[in-house]
Amino acid sequence: MSSEFSLLRQEVDRGILGENEGLPIGFPRLNKFVRLNKRIYTLVFGPSGSGKSAFVHNAFILNPFDFIRSKANKRNIRMKVFLFSMERSKVLTLAKWVSRKIFLDHGVLIPIAKLLGWWENKINDTERAYFEMYEDYIDELMNMVEIIEGPQNPTGIYKVLKRYALSHGTEEVIDEFTKIYHPNDPNEVVIPIFDHHGLVKVESKMNKKEAIDKLSEYAQWSRDYLGYAPVDVAQLTRGLNNPLYSKQESFEPTIDDVKESGRPAEDCDQLLSIFEPLRYRTKNLSYDADQFVSENGERHFRSISILKNSYGESDINIGMGMQGATGFFKELPKPSNMSSFSYQSIMDGSYFLPTI
Repeated sequence: MSSEFSLLRQEVDRGILGENEGLPIGFPRLNKFVRLNKRIYTLVFGPSGSGKSAFVHNAFILNPFDFIRSKANKRNIRMKVFLFSMERSKVLTLAKWVSRKIFLDHGVLIPIAKLLGWWENKINDTERAYFEMYEDYIDELMNMVEIIEGPQNPTGIYKVLKRYALSHGTEEVIDEFTKIYHPNDPNEVVIPIFDHHGLVKVESKMNKKEAIDKLSEYAQWSRDYLGYAPVDVAQLTRGLNNPLYSKQESFEPTIDDVKESGRPAEDCDQLLSIFEPLRYRTKNLSYDADQFVSENGERHFRSISILKNSYGESDINIGMGMQGATGFFKELPKPSNMSSFSYQSIMDGSYFLPTI
């Protein structure tokens, strides 16, 4: 019996026991094709302001965190997230997360601008009381999530991940060319998130593309050697602003539209695009995006497309409702089930609230 087949049998047996299920990302239809598993490298890209960071926070931090704290986590899966937040500060990120949680738990919308006092209309005593309820929530979340703010260079990111790996696992030397990493906790899923790679700092004698390529190389290393689940965030190329695109009835981003370097798209296992068709004066052939525009001009429709999936189906498009004030995403019904959909539920926010 071949040793190779024995290794495969071990993985199949682990799968039967539920040990390969990974963490759910909180979107039932999307979760059938895309999961948060060890040894899977995910790339998410979209235009500036499309909500790609918010989507990544929902799918790869906050929804998995909710699962870990729930009774559904029967295998006691744990997670550790390194959020390299190269664009937004830690305070703004936490404010968004608290605003999201208050709305989901109580149906009370406190936009981040109001929460932080940017508006003349400040939070009142009741809203302040809601905010104070979430100190323990944030403390618990921060026990699993380390936010590293500001642009980082690839080597600095590599050192952070290696330091954690060596303090939470051991390296077995097989021979002079081969080492194997063994984590102390096989139930822990480690998720490095690079948001976004276009802001990575260049190192000596590197240009921006070379720095992005080096970061992708380290993402591969963390996946293949450490068994981590890296998530990279990228910008959409500015080429879609070309007026020629607006003359097409409909278009969606392709793999070639990842900005600045093609290597992350080649290296990753899962490639997702997030797109807002109305921004580019185009249509989504499955959903009427115009129906998701509020009286104030807020655009609540986004499409998520699976452009690459090394271990499953691709070329799949799923409609999402987005509540910009909290950064919350929720799947829309299938296009065939939209005839009786209440668009008012999007406008008043009730669609985004949990159903019992």
